[in-house]
Amino acid sequence: MAELLFITTTIFVAYVVFVVIGKKDKPETHQSAPVTPPSPAPVAAAQAEKIPTPPAAEKPLAAKPVAKTPAAKASPAKTKPTAAKKSAASDLPSDSLKNPKTGEVAKLPGNYAFAKRWIKEALVEEGLLDKIYKNTELDSATTAKIQDALQQLKAMDKYQ
Repeated sequence: MAELLFITTTIFVAYVVFVVIGKKDKPETHQSAPVTPPSPAPVAAAQAEKIPTPPAAEKPLAAKPVAKTPAAKASPAKTKPTAAKKSAASDLPSDSLKNPKTGEVAKLPGNYAFAKRWIKEALVEEGLLDKIYKNTELDSATTAKIQDALQQLKAMDKYQ
């Protein structure tokens, strides 16, 4: 019985190796076929270069009727970005922070040890903490100080 298991395992391994090696050769042959269809693309690109001049003239014409809508007249341009900011801020949960550099949204950590690195760096950048604390340096006084700093960071518009 063990001999049959060994033989079938060996055959399976040989089959897998054969398939993997066979697939490495096949994509090269398949790649040559897709290379030929993109050759008309440069022709289309050359035609597209000739066409952009008329559509460019049409785009401003299409933009003007949109600007003349009654809603656009009623609300000044300065109101639109603030409305967008308010809607974006409302999408963010109240217990989350947004990294202003990358746009990443992270949940406000309950424990400093589990906070993301950028949150720890933001606490130091904003002057809410003196340094990034190691887990061995955390005690009750430091933890209370960190929790206060996290709440202050949460209140800042930059991180909402």
